[in-house]
Amino acid sequence: MSIHTVQYKGIELEFELIRKDVKYINLRVNKHGNVVVSASKKVPFPIIKEFVESKSLWIITHLAEIEKIRQNLPPCGFCNGKTLYYLGNPYCLVISNGPSKIQIQGDKIFMFSTSTTTNALHSEYLSWLKEQANIKFEEILQQIYPLVEPYGILQPTIQIRNMKTLWGSCTTEGNTIRLNLQLMKASQDCIEQVILHELVHFRYKNHGEGFYTLLSLLMPDWKARKNKLESNFKDGV
Repeated sequence: MSIHTVQYKGIELEFELIRKDVKYINLRVNKHGNVVVSASKKVPFPIIKEFVESKSLWIITHLAEIEKIRQNLPPCGFCNGKTLYYLGNPYCLVISNGPSKIQIQGDKIFMFSTSTTTNALHSEYLSWLKEQANIKFEEILQQIYPLVEPYGILQPTIQIRNMKTLWGSCTTEGNTIRLNLQLMKASQDCIEQVILHELVHFRYKNHGEGFYTLLSLLMPDWKARKNKLESNFKDGV
């Protein structure tokens, strides 16, 4: 198994390549929103990449459909006593009636609201989380950017989205980085890894040898940080 990318109109599409005994090149988007390609070891990689590129519009369409469905799902257990993660730490949610306000005290997140529906409360919480992300992500970008500046990489702007399938992405033409709001639940070292990953893409658009060589040079423990991010901090909200 290996991870590769293709470009479609400035959009980077990541796919997982699995070499196994199949007659043709098979491509699918699984329920988690991952693009998986199966191909025989006899098929040259350039042929596989060309095939994936030819299916780019189909892939984007299906990823958009998955994201739309997930966005419309009701939040999972958003209620008093729910464990929420914030910057790597678990907190117990306490919901009370009152003027809209969210604050952290000790090991609890206190949420005051006049809303009574789960969806409304969930929306208020995500709005608050995005306010915090606007500050925190920019702060971390300022800390990480000096690592890549010597390589001629311009400092990008940040866009924040609540995404289910990607931690981050970048648009080299627009010099922007798109970060997942869910990253606010992870510890800072994990957020740093995602931001640096996207910054390196401004020099190397794909996940080739040059990309991983530079990433490993600038952050030798990036794999451990990535594994930590993938294995923790998921609270279903």
